[in-house]
Amino acid sequence: MKYLLLIYQNPEAPWTGSDEDRAGLRELVDLKWKLAESGELVDTQALRLPEATKVVRVRDGVPAVTDGPFIEAKEHLAGYFLVDCASLDRAIEIAASTPVARTFAMEVRPVLDQAEVEAEAAPEG
Repeated sequence: MKYLLLIYQNPEAPWTGSDEDRAGLRELVDLKWKLAESGELVDTQALRLPEATKVVRVRDGVPAVTDGPFIEAKEHLAGYFLVDCASLDRAIEIAASTPVARTFAMEVRPVLDQAEVEAEAAPEG
């Protein structure tokens, strides 16, 4: 099953380039390669800073685009790992192994199978 491991960071503690920041980033890069070797990695990406974010809302057919940060949150989404692993427990184990989980937060979300989504969207009858 696929799981999206969302990486959250505290905007009050931005990247400084310190040895500690670089060590944490190295751990994430190492995790990427380990998951690729095990066949569990589907994709991983880092996201640009919230200042580059746009929020799109359509109200009464009119799109409204505003600058980020996005939806009200104390932490911002900084990136993700998309993994395909045997169980929720394994996805949690992967998330817990990151430096992000030690300092901020990782969110683990099951991904719906696209066939399930399309079946739900099909007209009845």
